[in-house]
Amino acid sequence: MAESRAQTVDQGTTRATVSIEPSISVGATLSSNGNASSSNARSELSLEVTPSVRALLNTPRVRGFVDYSLSALYYLQGNSRNRISNRLNASGTLEVWDQRAFVDVSGMISDQSISAFGPQSVTSLSDTNRSETSSFRVSPYIRGSIGGLADYQVRYAIQTLNTNTSIRSDSTSQVLSGRLGSRPVGQLLGWYLDASAQETDYTLGRDTSSDIARAGVIISVTPQLNVTVSAGVETNDTITLERESYNITGAGFDWRPSLQTTFSVSAENRYFGTGYNVALEHRTGRTIWRYIASRSASDSPTQSGSVSRGSVYDLLDALLDPRVTDPIERDRLIRIRLFELGLPADAQVFQDFLSSSATLNRTQQLSVALSGIRSVITFNVTRGSTSRLDSLTTLGDDFDSNSKIDQQSWGANYAHRVTPLTSFNAAYLNQKSVGSSGASSKRQSISLGLSTRLAPRTNGIVQLQFGRFNNSAGSYSDTALSGRINHRF
Repeated sequence: MAESRAQTVDQGTTRATVSIEPSISVGATLSSNGNASSSNARSELSLEVTPSVRALLNTPRVRGFVDYSLSALYYLQGNSRNRISNRLNASGTLEVWDQRAFVDVSGMISDQSISAFGPQSVTSLSDTNRSETSSFRVSPYIRGSIGGLADYQVRYAIQTLNTNTSIRSDSTSQVLSGRLGSRPVGQLLGWYLDASAQETDYTLGRDTSSDIARAGVIISVTPQLNVTVSAGVETNDTITLERESYNITGAGFDWRPSLQTTFSVSAENRYFGTGYNVALEHRTGRTIWRYIASRSASDSPTQSGSVSRGSVYDLLDALLDPRVTDPIERDRLIRIRLFELGLPADAQVFQDFLSSSATLNRTQQLSVALSGIRSVITFNVTRGSTSRLDSLTTLGDDFDSNSKIDQQSWGANYAHRVTPLTSFNAAYLNQKSVGSSGASSKRQSISLGLSTRLAPRTNGIVQLQFGRFNNSAGSYSDTALSGRINHRF
């Protein structure tokens, strides 16, 4: 049925493909502590119906993907927590004019934790500490070349962030940026000039603005190694009531010693101190190893504004043969692998939380995936530290009483195809948040699942989950048994 909805059209030398696949999931969950209570646990049975649609486009004018689902959750006890929730993960680029003018569009809707220290349930369905959060971005831009000597790009972007809770800030950011420069393709030296102006409006707290200008030189040491040095100036009122100016100096390198290995490092002195990005990736025939470390400022009140398909999907994408270049074919092969193993595409290890102003974020993450003929193992370790950059206002979030919040998380997923039709999967997650005030929370969860194919495009999943949570208010545990049927049209 999905094949009949996919279209492939040859337009000149461009192979245009479009794939649209609707699906539906129906399931039930029995939880031993549906109200996430440490003293008055109550078992609850809930029903959930989730229609979804997934579209991928790879045409001469439009490239991108859309994953959207609408979930209706109903509690048989008839309480007031019945709800309808949205999930969206979308990104695309529209070519407006002859390889010169484009529009980037992206969107995200998901549940986010309101507080790093609030309660979390094993199923996340009855969590009072979660809020539906949406982010949408539209960015038109033009690009081109000046006499073949330099490339230019001028871009405007507007991004909105909104949450369903009134105790965290919404925001609107507008950025105007430009870049002019060259890259040392076949030459020793390249150069660039870039500048940007940004304004961010918050529904809570004060609005901020920032202007940045940089100049840089790119040195091609070898075809595999590029070194960059840069300098500039920025003016903002992020950490002060009045606009202040700061010097910028930076350096970095990008090294690609082989097709299997990439390593890049960049560091820059900014108004908040030293910011940096480190990325290392190495792959073999059946493994992928990734390490990422960064220290950067976030000008958005949520740390989850970026669009991502999810850690499990990303790792399987990296494991797939790079010779499969068509994005729709790659997605089809990855989805088949996930379907066979009963793995969720959007499984994430690190739990973000909402803030109400710009933050300083430091993150380290190690991810490993090992793929066999019938099994996949993923492992992820993350450490993070977050602090508010604006210490001049009180905004009602976690940073009113914590100058810094440290988080640690690690988790593992194992999936094994027992037979051509049936797969077993297991997952473990351990997460801890500690604030400078002494506030803390810890969550541990274990899940075991069995997935079997009931029809060519239908599978059934039974899952047993156990979770334990504790914070300063107390501790509780929850055991949940769920079953659902997924059908792809």
